[in-house]
Amino acid sequence: MYLCTIRVRDLQKKARFPIFSLALGILAKELKIMSRYIGSLLLVLFIPFGMSGLYLGVGYALAGEKSFSNFQANTGVATPLAYFVVGGVLMIASMVMIENASSIIREEQLIGTFELHYLTPNSPVLTWMLHAFAWSILMVIVFAVDISIVLATAIVGYDYLTVFLIFLVVFIGLIPLAGLGLVIAALTIRFKEVYAVSSTINAFISMLSGFYYPLEIFPRIVQAVAQLLPTTHVSIITKTLIGASSGQLSVGDRILVMVLLAFLYLTFGKTIYQRWENEARKRGELSKY
Repeated sequence: MYLCTIRVRDLQKKARFPIFSLALGILAKELKIMSRYIGSLLLVLFIPFGMSGLYLGVGYALAGEKSFSNFQANTGVATPLAYFVVGGVLMIASMVMIENASSIIREEQLIGTFELHYLTPNSPVLTWMLHAFAWSILMVIVFAVDISIVLATAIVGYDYLTVFLIFLVVFIGLIPLAGLGLVIAALTIRFKEVYAVSSTINAFISMLSGFYYPLEIFPRIVQAVAQLLPTTHVSIITKTLIGASSGQLSVGDRILVMVLLAFLYLTFGKTIYQRWENEARKRGELSKY
């Protein structure tokens, strides 16, 4: 036991930036896992194009050659493909972010490694939040690939500053979803069920975020509720940067709201997770059963 203690202390001394080392390790782990499932990665990459093709096909079937001019008149976007691909990538990214923390916890419960995290000097909450951070980076990479394909084939080009700002907004907008992920993770620890809750939340977010349609089609009360979702502001900002209308708030105002929502969501998720985790420790419910 004494030798083990000395060894752990030595490891702690070697890590000059422990949080950075932990984040880098988690990112490397998730990249290795993703590289094992190339088919799933390609599916995530090309689902937005499949959905976009579906909507474009329906529009052309209904309005013929006028469908593109009608779309530009109603949305202000000259390239429908860019509008739909942006919405599709944001929808897939939000789903992955929300399910990530809870599904990782459940998987580790099933294989018996979840309790091992409590033997390390790392905070479990920080560990799950860094998983979300790692997946935010991975989703931005996916977003960059899809948008690069769209820009390479688009009739209207966009400058590099606009593209960089889009990537930055997407990254910031995905972080608050880690808070919702922590809430679902807390429920996973307590009830050992992931997908029922995460699917319900994903359906709610997908419906109210305006990924594929403007929120003006909803009643005002629904539009007001939608403003509480960070994905709503991400969707509006990214589409505004490619030519759509920004609504009542400017892009700068929406970015400030998004940052505020990120703080509130993460604080709420951290509080709920720690409360349920403490209860699970007292009752001995950290195991998979």
